[in-house]
Amino acid sequence: MGFTSKLFANPDFGWSNKVRLPEHRQIELYTKPRILTFDEPPLPEEAPLERIAALARAAVVFEATLAGLYPTELPLTSWARAKDLPKTTMVEKVALQLHRVTRILRLIAFHPHGQVEMRNGVICMGGVIGKEVYYFDITAAGLDLIETMVAYWFSARDSVYPESYVGWVFSEMFFDLGGDIRRYSDEGRTLYQFQRKGPFNRHFRFDCDNPKTTFEGDFVQIDIPAPYRDSARYAIDFFAVLHDVLHIIPVEALKDGKIAVADLPKWEARAKKDPMSLPAAFRKKFGRLKPSINQPMT
Repeated sequence: MGFTSKLFANPDFGWSNKVRLPEHRQIELYTKPRILTFDEPPLPEEAPLERIAALARAAVVFEATLAGLYPTELPLTSWARAKDLPKTTMVEKVALQLHRVTRILRLIAFHPHGQVEMRNGVICMGGVIGKEVYYFDITAAGLDLIETMVAYWFSARDSVYPESYVGWVFSEMFFDLGGDIRRYSDEGRTLYQFQRKGPFNRHFRFDCDNPKTTFEGDFVQIDIPAPYRDSARYAIDFFAVLHDVLHIIPVEALKDGKIAVADLPKWEARAKKDPMSLPAAFRKKFGRLKPSINQPMT
């Protein structure tokens, strides 16, 4: 089969990993039997062992980093260790639940009694380890999201984004993960579910570095032109310098385009050097070409 034929036969072939197609995730609005029918798969389904192995390795790095941040004498994969992790901020609370997920995945994957199989499109993991019975059934999209959460946790720890921002993104990831987990059981039985703060588009964000702001009493008004006021379509992060301090304010934190002055500290950027400067990596985000004099507009 030639190159062109391969492209037509497999649309995924040849695309770079920079391509981001729409995500399609299952959502169950009602508890009802499945009514859709499907063609039989041409071959027996096989569990994605490579993906599970990659996640198990990510779990090892995640646990080792947690051990460095929060030293302990407890075994890193013990239930006592999981309960010992801090749980004050939203990031810490979600990280604890993520630790439970990666922990059970690692325990099952690396234990001789651990079992992994595919059942009707769901990855089913489980086993009797010690005196405990573990179950963990999850979709393939859920596995990808676990790895994404671990990667985001690492990247966000030292990022310029405020703790409130990171916590919101992290909690939305965990909320979506709950929809991909079909069954879960460890010593704590079920994963903890958090009350959602409100809608937040974790999938795609627009960055605005020149918002027009006005102080109006106890509030700050951000002027959003009419075509961009649909926050579901335009999930904008406003990089605004207020009182000589850089803030990163997501549009979801606004109400009618306003935010209380008392809430501003929650959205202060975690700048390391200058409270009004961003890391050099952001230069590409906000790059602009200087207009050429006497050149026609295109």
